[in-house]
Amino acid sequence: MVTYNLIFKETEMNYDAYMLLWQNAYIQLKQIDYVSNTNVRMTKVVKNSAFLVMTAGDAEIVINEQPYHVQRFSIFHIGKSQSLHITAEKSISYFLIFYKGDVMYKDAFMQHLQMQYQPFQTTFSCVPANPIAIHTVLQNMYHKWQSGSIQGHLSVKASFYELVYRVFQELAEGQGKPHDMDKAEVARLYIEQHIHEPLSIQVLADLLNISTRHLLRIFKARFEVGPQIYLQQLRIEKAKQYLVANQYGIKEIAISLGFEDEYYFSRAFKKATNMAPSNFRLKYASYLSEIAITNENHFQYNENQLAQAKRFENGENEIMMKKMIQHIKMPFLLSLLVLLTACSEGNNEITTNKDTVANSSETRTVTDDSGREVEIPIKAERIVTDWYLGQILALDVVPVGGVTANLDYAAFLKQYYKDGEITNIGTDGNVSLEKILELKPDLIITWNKEDVEKYEKIAPTIVFSESAHKSATDEIKAMGEYLGRQEEASAFVKEFENRVAQAQEKINNAIPEGSTFTIFDVFEKNATVVGNSSVSGGRALYQILGMKPQEKVQELFDTKEDSGGRYDVSYEVVGDYVGDYVFLINFFNKEGKFPSTWTNLEVVKNNKTINLEPEYYFASDPLSGLHQAEDMADKIVEFTKAQKN
Repeated sequence: MVTYNLIFKETEMNYDAYMLLWQNAYIQLKQIDYVSNTNVRMTKVVKNSAFLVMTAGDAEIVINEQPYHVQRFSIFHIGKSQSLHITAEKSISYFLIFYKGDVMYKDAFMQHLQMQYQPFQTTFSCVPANPIAIHTVLQNMYHKWQSGSIQGHLSVKASFYELVYRVFQELAEGQGKPHDMDKAEVARLYIEQHIHEPLSIQVLADLLNISTRHLLRIFKARFEVGPQIYLQQLRIEKAKQYLVANQYGIKEIAISLGFEDEYYFSRAFKKATNMAPSNFRLKYASYLSEIAITNENHFQYNENQLAQAKRFENGENEIMMKKMIQHIKMPFLLSLLVLLTACSEGNNEITTNKDTVANSSETRTVTDDSGREVEIPIKAERIVTDWYLGQILALDVVPVGGVTANLDYAAFLKQYYKDGEITNIGTDGNVSLEKILELKPDLIITWNKEDVEKYEKIAPTIVFSESAHKSATDEIKAMGEYLGRQEEASAFVKEFENRVAQAQEKINNAIPEGSTFTIFDVFEKNATVVGNSSVSGGRALYQILGMKPQEKVQELFDTKEDSGGRYDVSYEVVGDYVGDYVFLINFFNKEGKFPSTWTNLEVVKNNKTINLEPEYYFASDPLSGLHQAEDMADKIVEFTKAQKN
């Protein structure tokens, strides 16, 4: 059974940004599959980015834990390493196009855009207004792909760009619409995952952003019973399992499954099964005891064998085996595994030797941010990371390898390392295993748990996540624990708090009490309001400095899901989000083409905006955030003085 982490808010896409990235994209088509008039039950993790185009039939589709009920021509984009489930009891038809994409960076602007929007990883959908034209393109692509000729494949590549253009044209112009999430299925999954909790139909409807009446209607139409009855049925089935296990009292079972008391539970159980819970337990528990381990095969279990059997049943042996493998030091086997992995990724030759991986006899076991137990060095010395440069540099450690392109937008960090100290390992999402291997790391730190399997064949690997920690200082303390730099983390936290307090005092002495703030990141066709937890200075201003968002901006934070750390707003209403102090980042609209609704704003006409340099404000790590906070404080003081003169 697949378990889903349900996400109920759907984000809006900045189509201008995505179209610009695709305009500068290099695409390598990998495979085009076509399934026609077939019932399907398929589960897979896509190895490359893909477009799934459903052309006919009725199917249940789940993409990266988001369910959809497809009954018409629909297009879905699926990122690399994301999961795809298709279930169709009756015949359906679809195209599945696999490709590998990369953005050709001609300047820092495109590199920044690629890092921010990840066009080949983003999941999106489209129900086109003109499906016939798109279907014609797809049929032509498939037939020419089947030909296998160079000329045919070149034509397919051209048609692929046309397909992408048509999808974004429909979405950008509002003709095509994103496919609605299957809200009845989402409600069902939510109920299954919250079977032990009180269920409010109103809360569930609010999560889905629909009325309770609409929820009841779509749920019953889909599953023939309402949500409450469905929940009751699930609880009765779960109660049967608890009763047979014979580990819990009836009162405990009743309370754990959300029944008011054991008497109400007993009535409900008897109504559903024609049997009281106690009678059910006696009947089925005694039956199971009769078919437990016996000597029918003339095999007598001793105590050790019985314990071993129980470990197999509980999956403990698999865990024990994994721990044993982690302790085995086999450089040749490790190098061979890395070689095979790298060859499968790019068919490039790699040479390795027994010194490839730096091993340490002093290790400890930690639980990383993904919940994995990992054996790592007590104090790692040669660290490679695909994202967390700022968190590591804050601890007076310079990693031997990282995605150095990230540093072009984290310029505050450049004072903490020397040129050439950090070897570039590739780009985010396209890291070179060969380069990591050459660096002989003793610890790899990644953001992406999907890459762990590859990385841990080179060195111990931990998954780190900013969202797993409540604040910037907690983030540094956690990184200090992983790296064995607890003292350095404590010193940084102390300095961080002192410097932030000074910056806050500087701002509070310069501005009126209750002043509000907004950060705009502007495009040609729309503005974006920067969020309070991510890029472009949002974390520094709102979280670290604790400044007050403008009222409508706060409303966005409270009620909307951000897109890449920003909220899209049209220029027609942008004035509604102007605070007493307005920070402006103009990385995306260098030509300065703005509509009059922007240029006629008082703060714009009278030069009352405070500019932030983009190359310093993309990063949101605690070290960059500290410098951003101090820089903002200085800019606010300078701006206030200038306004008084």
